[in-house]
Amino acid sequence: MTAPSPGKLVCVLGPSGAGKDALMRGVAAAMPQVHLARRLITRPAHNDSEDYDSVTDTDFAALQQAGHFLFHWQAHGFSYGVPASVLPRVELGATVLFNGSRAALPAMRQIYPDLRVFVIDVSPDVLAERLHKRGRETACEITKRLERQVDFTDETAEIINNDGELATSVASFITSLQRPEEGGE
Repeated sequence: MTAPSPGKLVCVLGPSGAGKDALMRGVAAAMPQVHLARRLITRPAHNDSEDYDSVTDTDFAALQQAGHFLFHWQAHGFSYGVPASVLPRVELGATVLFNGSRAALPAMRQIYPDLRVFVIDVSPDVLAERLHKRGRETACEITKRLERQVDFTDETAEIINNDGELATSVASFITSLQRPEEGGE
């Protein structure tokens, strides 16, 4: 009997509205060995494109104290956590994708040095259109969000452009996932 192939833990980054969750769902639907990590967020539940568990600040702090999270961070006034329960799947050979944070990436790499990173890139015009269609923010808030977009560079991150059709971006993401990492085996 052979040992399972090593799995991958994959952090997916990009600005809000880039289509990270839609891409991740598309990849998981096409690849049975890919699983999506369900984050816990201190944001009230709402009909959103992201599937997450809403928790109170108190519950989040208790879970954090109990060591429930592999990664956790704060952004935009909320706390986010990726459960440590993703690790057994990776150890059994699965690829686990999670929606991460650019600011938290250095800490994530310290915790899990083999973390593979993909950045979902979209042009400013496409991003503005998606944010308007989503309807969660006013036009003024969207303008401010677009103004504060920062250039993000990471020497090992792989870039997936999501300006066009979702199916094309999903196919590109799948191809990149199947390709060994540079410097890897």
